[in-house]
Amino acid sequence: MAVPAAAVAALALLAPSAAEAGPGGPGDWSAPSPARGASAVLRPFDPPAAPWSSGHRGVDWASPDGGVLAPGAGTIRFAGPVAGRSVVTVAHPDGMLSSLEPVDLAPGLAVGDRIGAGEPVGSVQGGVGHCPVECVHWGVRIPDGWTVQGATWDRYVDPLVLLGLSGPSVLWPVTGGPPVS
Repeated sequence: MAVPAAAVAALALLAPSAAEAGPGGPGDWSAPSPARGASAVLRPFDPPAAPWSSGHRGVDWASPDGGVLAPGAGTIRFAGPVAGRSVVTVAHPDGMLSSLEPVDLAPGLAVGDRIGAGEPVGSVQGGVGHCPVECVHWGVRIPDGWTVQGATWDRYVDPLVLLGLSGPSVLWPVTGGPPVS
């Protein structure tokens, strides 16, 4: 199966250089709450085997004070209920979409408003309880028209890659270290 050029280009942008991010971090992405670092991740990204299969299409991030921050600069594209939960979606200039749930949009913000990375976007909707402590689910997708068996899907990517907290595995030969050039 050929990989669309847009997907390759988008994924090439996901090669951060720092181990932890905040506003102004790798690619100007920020954690979705004031909690920082890998210890704030309550449940990591678990990609599905196929677009229609089960998986965890994002990360659950601790939000001890209930505050939710925009993970990247963009425009608020959607705010409202989806399957009984409040969801806020931010469209980023690179075409990626961040969905935050269960999140109630902050007073004074509306669909169409521009927001910067790390700026308050809302608060965790109470009473959902999908995490052991208060948290926000952050999913990132690329609407690249990925077609499988005639159906078009958005491609979900690991948000931790955007923060420099995850990345592709690199396998070295059993007999030694990296190849010598």
